[in-house]
Formats: sequence, C-alpha cells, structure tokens
Amino acid sequence: MINPFGFIITVLYFKIAQKLKKLPILKNLPPILTAGILLILTLELFDIDYKTYNESASYITLLLIPATISLGYPIYKNTKLLKKNKRIIYCAFFVAVFVAVISTYIIAKFCHTNLNIIESMLPKSVTAPIAVEISKSIGAIPELTACVVVLTGVFGALFGHKILALCKVKNDIAIGLSMGASSHVIGTSRCVEIGKSKQVVMASVAFVLVALITTLMIPLFLLFLNLD
Repeated sequence: MINPFGFIITVLYFKIAQKLKKLPILKNLPPILTAGILLILTLELFDIDYKTYNESASYITLLLIPATISLGYPIYKNTKLLKKNKRIIYCAFFVAVFVAVISTYIIAKFCHTNLNIIESMLPKSVTAPIAVEISKSIGAIPELTACVVVLTGVFGALFGHKILALCKVKNDIAIGLSMGASSHVIGTSRCVEIGKSKQVVMASVAFVLVALITTLMIPLFLLFLNLD
C-alpha cells in the first residue's frame, strides 16, 4: 500500500509557506526554504526516519522534471529576443559553467575537502533533477548534491538581485542570465515574482542550457583531473 504521508505534508507545508510569505518578516524567504524548515522540524519532533519520508514523497520528485520543462514556455514565446542577444547569451553560459565548476573545486580543495564531497558539490548551480543524475553518473552522493543545489538556489533567490544591484547591474537581460545560470529554477522563480518578463525569459534559458553544458563539462573536468 502506498504511504501518502510524505506527499501530503510536503504539499501542505509548501502551501503554508506560501501563505506565510505574506508576513513582513518572511516576505523575502522563498517558500521552498520555509517548507523545508517545517519538514525538518516535523521529522525531528516526531522522530520520523528520513528514508521513510523520502519514499512516501517520491512522487513529488517525479513531478520535478515536467515542472522544470514547463518553465521553458517563456523561451518559446520570446525567440526573437534570444536571437537578438545570442552572442551575449552563449558567452555568459560558458563563463557561468566554467566559474561555477572551477571555483567550487578550487575552494573545496583549499579547505581540504574529501574528493567525493567535492564531486557532489560540482553540479550546485544546476536544477535538481539534472544535478542528481550528474551526481549519480560520476559516483558522487546524490542526497548531498540535492542539498547543495537547494542551498545555492535559495541563496541566489535571497541575495542575487541585491548583489547585482550593489554591482550596479541594471540590464534585465544580464540580471536574468545571472539569476538563471547561478541559482537555476529557484532563482528563475524569483524573477517571476518580481515580474520582469525579460529576466524570466533569460533566466529560463540560462538554467536549461547551463544544465546541459554542465552535464558535459563535469565528466570531462574530472577525466582531465584523473589524467593529470
């Protein structure tokens, strides 16, 4: 018999998180972060094993892929905008992937981090369904990868626009590319909340194509390290 516990509380807490977002103190927090905190507190309070929860919530995980694909609709509607800025877009993608992967590796090595943990962190800027598959394919730790991906997305959603404003970046195309490339779907959803159509389009393009490029780059990067 299917245990609906995980599915029900996950959906319930996300809906509660969306309602709590109306409170002034929580207005800047992404609902996924608030819902995650509520879930952790529930599992700890009632001493529920994470594996039990995860198995009963697995159907939500399956929905991540079609949900991610659906965010590609703004791309389809704005092909002219993409063609007009294609050179900037392509350059931004490769720079974003290179910086994300190389900087993660260098900082982690500097901190004497275990190689398996480093490998788990490399896809941090890729949307969760793809990042987890990358992690599995290179023999890393998928659960740790998922955790780092969410933290990266939440950080981008909370501080991405503020950091770009401090750097005096005002162009919506540049902002959208930065948000999508660095903090994937969660950063893109923040652009949706703000309501800037160019940011949404560029962020959607960024997180999709950055995921594809990262899927190719990480195995090649690890292969290069092994050869060296």
